[in-house]
Amino acid sequence: MHTHKHTNRPEAGKKYTCVLNGVPVYDAEIQEARGCWATVKVLQPKPGKYEKHYKEGQVMDIKVQYYEFLESH
Repeated sequence: MHTHKHTNRPEAGKKYTCVLNGVPVYDAEIQEARGCWATVKVLQPKPGKYEKHYKEGQVMDIKVQYYEFLESH
């Protein structure tokens, strides 16, 4: 398994706004974070061009390096 440490690594159990290419795409809870991958559960898609790509409750694996994670409370 790849063990690269990402500088903006999300933590399991925390909630974040996930930003892709400078655009907030959804709020999510991190279910699992492992190496370069994270399993996220979409809490709420953000309005905009990606809004129709995601649904509340959707669970998926994402490649951490493609996202910026802004911790939300």
